Amino acid sequence: MSTKIQTDLQSIGDIVTNGVIAKSHAKPFQTEYPKGCIGADLIRRNYIRYLVERYHRFKEAELPPGETTRSTYAVIYKNIETKFKTPTYFVPTSRFEELADYLKSRIDQTILGKRKRSRGSASYSSFDEFQFEQSTANESA
Repeated sequence: MSTKIQTDLQSIGDIVTNGVIAKSHAKPFQTEYPKGCIGADLIRRNYIRYLVERYHRFKEAELPPGETTRSTYAVIYKNIETKFKTPTYFVPTSRFEELADYLKSRIDQTILGKRKRSRGSASYSSFDEFQFEQSTANESA
């Protein structure tokens, strides 16, 4: 395969036959979450995602300088699945507070979380603060 053909491949699913590129027009897969789970509730799903992102930033602060890893993303989602017996965004909305508290405790257990707590500094926004920030950001946009 020539270099030109290799650079023309833009997406997964492109097919090359005898030097001709056939583009795939398949739409990316998007999960439909059932009603009554966190994934179906936009603000709750975004808050859980926000807490997971905070956890990762705090965990990355524990790494030696210059070293980065993305493996903790899979680990936290797997830990949630193990604890709640279902994938993260399929957790019922009735267990939202429990999931949020679990993620907050994981953030608080990091070195940076312990340091911020000892100084009286917040490590994350509460759900009400997050909702308010989202609503004011949407109004100004």
